[in-house]
Amino acid sequence: MSTHQDILSLTQNQLLAKLLPDELKRLHPHLEKVSLSQGQVIIEPNEPILYVYFPLNSLLSLVTIMEDGSTVESGCVGREGMAGVPILLNVNTTPMQTLAQIPGQAVRIKADIIKEAFDTGGSLQKLLYRYIHTVMVLSSQSTACNRIHHIEARLSRWLLMSSDGIGSDSLPLTQEFLSTMLGVRRSGVSETARKLQSKGLISYQRGHIQIFDRKGLETNACECYGIVKAEYKRLFG
Repeated sequence: MSTHQDILSLTQNQLLAKLLPDELKRLHPHLEKVSLSQGQVIIEPNEPILYVYFPLNSLLSLVTIMEDGSTVESGCVGREGMAGVPILLNVNTTPMQTLAQIPGQAVRIKADIIKEAFDTGGSLQKLLYRYIHTVMVLSSQSTACNRIHHIEARLSRWLLMSSDGIGSDSLPLTQEFLSTMLGVRRSGVSETARKLQSKGLISYQRGHIQIFDRKGLETNACECYGIVKAEYKRLFG
C-alpha cells in the first residue's frame, strides 16, 4: 500500500478510522490487505498468534472448541474491531480459534509490530484499551445470552451483529455454519429461520440470508444486542 487512496480504504475498519492521521501513516507500511475465504482459520488454538487482523468487510468468529469437537461462537469481529487481542495483553497464544465467518477483505499486521506501537502509547493505545473493554462486554453478554435466551432471539441478535460487522443486510451464511455458531442442531436453525421469514423479517435460502425488516429484527432480538451496541457507541461515538 503506497497511495492516499490505499490509506483511505483502510478506514473501512472503524478502529483504524479513529486513529490520528500521523499514527495511521506510521502503521501504513506494515499493513497488508488480504482476502479471507469462508471458514479460513486465521488464529489456531494454542498456536503462536503471528498477525492481528482488522476486518474491512469480512466477519470473523471467535470459537470455543470442546473436547468432543462441538463448537460455540463466543464473539464476532467485524469492521468495528480487530482479532488478536491477546497480543496486546502480553499473551501470544489462546485456546480459542478465530476464523472467517463471512468472506471478504481484512488488513493484517505482524503481531510484534502492533504490540510495539501499542506500547508506545498515543491514540492507538487509548483506542485499543477501549476496544478490549467492549470485547469483554460482548463475551460476558454472549455467555448470558446463550444460557438464558431462546434461539429465535439469539438468531435475530446474531444476524444483526453480522450485518453491522460487514455493513450489509445481505449475509452469505450456510445452515451448517449457523448451527455451529449458535451451538444448536441444523434443524433448529432451519425452523427458527423459517419463523423469522414468516414474520417478514428476513429471506432465508440455502447459503444466503437477506434482512428485510431491520427494525422488526431488532424488536425480535434479545436485549443483548442493544446493550453491546450502546456500549460501543458510548466509547467510540
